[in-house]
Amino acid sequence: MKRMTGLWLLAFTLVTGIASAQPVMGNWQGEFTSESWQNCTLRAQIVGESRSDYRAYFYVAEKDEQEQQAIIKGKTLNSKTTFLGDIQLSDKRGGVYTLNAEVIKGVFTGTLKSKSGDSIASFKMTRVYLKSPTLGMKPPADALVLMMDQGQNPEEQKALYAKQKELFFDNWEIQPHWDVMSDGSIRMKGSSIISKEEFGSFFMHLEFKTPYMPDARGQARGNSGFYVQGRYEVQILDNFTDPTRDNHCGGIYQQAVPLLNACLPPEEWQTYDIEFTAPKFDADGKKIKNARLTVKHNGKVIHDDIELRHCTPGGLYGGKEAPTGKIFIQDHGDYPSFKNAWIKPLN
Repeated sequence: MKRMTGLWLLAFTLVTGIASAQPVMGNWQGEFTSESWQNCTLRAQIVGESRSDYRAYFYVAEKDEQEQQAIIKGKTLNSKTTFLGDIQLSDKRGGVYTLNAEVIKGVFTGTLKSKSGDSIASFKMTRVYLKSPTLGMKPPADALVLMMDQGQNPEEQKALYAKQKELFFDNWEIQPHWDVMSDGSIRMKGSSIISKEEFGSFFMHLEFKTPYMPDARGQARGNSGFYVQGRYEVQILDNFTDPTRDNHCGGIYQQAVPLLNACLPPEEWQTYDIEFTAPKFDADGKKIKNARLTVKHNGKVIHDDIELRHCTPGGLYGGKEAPTGKIFIQDHGDYPSFKNAWIKPLN
């Protein structure tokens, strides 16, 4: 694997100054303070495995060389989260090092110590928040707005609340249990929602945020699904750092695995930008051309004009395809949030 530090940030905007209710989980970026290590890059991704246990992916690289990865477990006790484990570095650095680190009040510090004890490097990291380049994308004049964007400050959010609620009930069926939050976003609660209108080919922008559920595993971790035309599911799930699969975030269930994992951590806003070409039928109703789909997740292409051979399970129409269909966002018993959803019909 090529050194990923620069590429990892390439499709995102780095946002600072954002507080988090979960001070350990997420993306971290830092540097070595030891002089002989100044050319090395350092980052980490931390996943919650319970309310006090964590799994951290540490990445260290010499300049212009491959990142070396280690998975190290951590635990919180008395407001301090500690990580201890080994990481294999390049031959230039002398092989295996022991990483000893801690997170206290949002600051991540630690050391790397060679097994021989003759080399020690200190480091410091801070939590970083990566913003999708399409977050907050404005709808074109000919788009149908299904959910509004958030307000930028408390005054705007307060004014937006009533408008968002009215717009939401105008555009969606089966929505009485969903909550319009004080910031203007909409949180799933106890029901799926279905658009009142049907669509053929379209471009759609959708912003979503999965909840932080460290005690949950697999499909119970912030699960939902965006059904294109009510038939083809693009999975919504907390899969921060996980391998790509057809039933993980961005996957087309039982049909297509994402090209890469573009997930941000839970509790951070993410984007889907979806271009869909509807299937075509002859005069007798026989399908003569499959539907096609391109999906960008947080600005990165995860499906590139793929062919959809059939419907995915759990949709609205019992597996039957057609030229048009409704948008369907699936309830799966979790509480993801949504905002800034708009759709532009094509052709």
